[in-house]
Amino acid sequence: MKIRKDKDILRFLGIGLGLVLLGIIILWIVPDVVERTWTFPYVIGGIFILVGIILTLMCLYTATKTKEDLIQDERSVRINEKAGYHAFWIIIGCIALLVVVDWYSKLMFKDVYGPLFIVGMFSFVILRWYYDQRGNIE
Repeated sequence: MKIRKDKDILRFLGIGLGLVLLGIIILWIVPDVVERTWTFPYVIGGIFILVGIILTLMCLYTATKTKEDLIQDERSVRINEKAGYHAFWIIIGCIALLVVVDWYSKLMFKDVYGPLFIVGMFSFVILRWYYDQRGNIE
């Protein structure tokens, strides 16, 4: 298994390892400075370590692929464009439905933006799968 060592791979690998190091520093130094019952540095340090490990693993996975393997072909680009277009209109329809519901209730946007985001992401994934299975994209 050959690992690429170009500047993009090294940059993201450095960012990932830097986040892990920053998380370790936050976990090691900050709790000594602030009082012991304060859990904020533990949460932030843990998040930095987790994100750094995920970024490092993604970078190592990408480094094992050739640059030609990472370039999308025209068909997959068209599938992403068409799925994104239809997912956008699904979200617009959901927002219009929520506006109508808001006329008759006290619905706040902060109550529904999470489920609206989930609807948009799932519709994009499902539409990508559907258009990929369908085969002919026009």
